[in-house]
Amino acid sequence: MQPKLKFVDRYLTLWIFLAMALGVAIGYIFPEVKNLNQLLSVGTTNIPLAIGLILMMYPPLAKVDYSLLPKAIQDKKAITLSLVLNWIIGPVLMFILAIAFLRNEPHYMAGLILIGLARCIAMVIVWNDLSGGNREYGALLVALNSVFQVATYSFFSWLFINVLPQYLGLGEFNVVVPMQDVAQSVFIYLGIPFVGGVVSRYILIKQNGKDWFNTKYIPVISPITLYALLLPLC
Repeated sequence: MQPKLKFVDRYLTLWIFLAMALGVAIGYIFPEVKNLNQLLSVGTTNIPLAIGLILMMYPPLAKVDYSLLPKAIQDKKAITLSLVLNWIIGPVLMFILAIAFLRNEPHYMAGLILIGLARCIAMVIVWNDLSGGNREYGALLVALNSVFQVATYSFFSWLFINVLPQYLGLGEFNVVVPMQDVAQSVFIYLGIPFVGGVVSRYILIKQNGKDWFNTKYIPVISPITLYALLLPLC
């Protein structure tokens, strides 16, 4: 039986909206905050945001029993379904929604298409963990879709932004998303917490045992996910 969610976890959606509202309010009241934001960025990576997302991803990835991944890989149906939903249905659906509602706002239309092409890797891990989903399947599908994101995002952005809108007479765009930028983002936001989860799990279980890891260590780090999730939204 799945244990009842704690109060903070149960109303996570509410805290997310409140954090977003707080972030918008800070930007409106203190417009100069954008300058500070730029100072805390290296290239396309914002340091506070990166730290927040890494901390958010680490606890769920530390809970995964990676020895079970080979068994999860055998489920071809789940893998195929995930790839079809994420890389065929998802992009096409977002493209249709963008041209249906924002065809007169080309910049917003292009932004929605770009967002629709990006898989929300971090939140998949978080929601799967909160719902008590199979962590091994979650980790496998997230890792698989991350690889596809690195391999296909640049091509998809070219196709859905630079080719199809022009072909349909919706306008011309010149948006280029280098593969190296996508790979860098995936490595920072998924690769670092993934390696941290694997290494810390292996070392701590070897030193203190699996029971200590699950009953002592995991309860301590689990709340970090929620607090780290809300920080970047502000």
